[in-house]
Amino acid sequence: MFSVLVSAIVGVLLNPPAATNTSVPLCVDLDGTLVRVDTLHEQVLALLKRQPFAFLAALLRLFQGIAAFKREIASRVTLNVETLPYNEDFLEYLRNEAATGRRIVLVTAADQLVAEAIARHLGLFETTLASDGVTNLKGKAKIAAIQKYLESDRFDYAGDSRADLAVWRGSTAAILVNSPRALKVVVGRCGVPVAREFPKPRPSAVVVLKAIRLYQWSKNLLVFVPLFLSHKVWQHEWIPSLQAFFALSMAASALYIVNDLLDLESDRRHSRKRHRPFASGAMSVRAGIALGIGLLLCSAAVTMAFPITARVLVAAYIIASASYSAVFKRMLFLDITVLAGLYTLRILLGGAATGIVISPWLLAFSIFLFISLAICKRLTELRQNRPAEGELIAGRGYLPSDLSAILSLGSASGYVAVLVLGLYINSPDVTVLYRHARILWLLCPVMAYWIGRMLILANRGYIHDDPIVFAFRDRASRTVAVLSALIAVGAL
Repeated sequence: MFSVLVSAIVGVLLNPPAATNTSVPLCVDLDGTLVRVDTLHEQVLALLKRQPFAFLAALLRLFQGIAAFKREIASRVTLNVETLPYNEDFLEYLRNEAATGRRIVLVTAADQLVAEAIARHLGLFETTLASDGVTNLKGKAKIAAIQKYLESDRFDYAGDSRADLAVWRGSTAAILVNSPRALKVVVGRCGVPVAREFPKPRPSAVVVLKAIRLYQWSKNLLVFVPLFLSHKVWQHEWIPSLQAFFALSMAASALYIVNDLLDLESDRRHSRKRHRPFASGAMSVRAGIALGIGLLLCSAAVTMAFPITARVLVAAYIIASASYSAVFKRMLFLDITVLAGLYTLRILLGGAATGIVISPWLLAFSIFLFISLAICKRLTELRQNRPAEGELIAGRGYLPSDLSAILSLGSASGYVAVLVLGLYINSPDVTVLYRHARILWLLCPVMAYWIGRMLILANRGYIHDDPIVFAFRDRASRTVAVLSALIAVGAL
């Protein structure tokens, strides 16, 4: 640490910040510099989502070199350059430099098709130098292309990583954008003055928590439902339920990451989702993949302590959730059915992990209730992101005209759940567990009120998160939960 500090001080003393010379052309890197993401990674994800077999075919082009692979991917996937997360401070600097008449050249290892599309969108660059399907414009190849085009070795270069060192060594000044702090020391050792810095935001735990959607873990509290309804709370070990909770939560977080990576384009068109870590570029695709794999491995390690039935249910949850993200969420009403099934799987896992048998009454009640809540989620999306008449909502299979039908289906399903609750209260099964079973009838109007209120709020567009997550934050919903618990205790 001390040696790094000394090197930094020496680098500043020997190479003080240089004043920007507008007479010297400015060459600008693309990935990680002009935009906060790696465009190739984003194209690969998009191709995997749309045409997975085409991606396998594209991999064969690697035998011809990385440049050929980039061209194959770029020819199959067109990025939406308008919604890409640009480094806005640096982009504003480029606009000011362009206003002075300074020559600005976009120089990148990304494919020419991608670079030219971005250059046309921004309208700031004199020309674009990029990989052409034969030559990968990186390192020495990049500086050679710059010197050949400019017919000079006088240029400033803006980049973000050690991969740009070969270019900086041949430049007159360096501009560091979104780069690690240690890079300034390394550039200083090359004898290149640093003209400007656009620092990389410090890694934030908040960004990681947003990426794993920690608040969504509240939905997995459903695994504790069988434990509480068994009337043997103090006779059962809590450890299996806690293990189920954490195993499911980590697996769900990994799947949320996969979902966000596959939904980058649609998230960036969304008024709220565009601020998510991957859509905004706050976390890279590579970091997201590493985090997702780590979470899945941790989940698998915890799951090893489960009975075989519980392991199967965790695997079923992962497969169903991944299928939902990849395919089912764009299919009319099938998305709602799968979503309701994922809620129900949480309760089934809670039973399997603890050895508690799930009654048919609880299973039926859960299915209809969760269909209603899944419909609440779709109602919210339709209200918040209502497209033009006749157009599907982005990433979904619904039209604006479907709103009234969805609301009717949600109401019907919710009140069928209340009917199932009433039939259970009237059944012989309930008298075994409750001495004052008639008190339980109070649950029916309470549940009817809560379901109706949730559907109305969703129809108004007031529910911004998953309905169950919203319920944990909603005062009226918490009051309903407390009242329901008091009714159940009074019936014992």
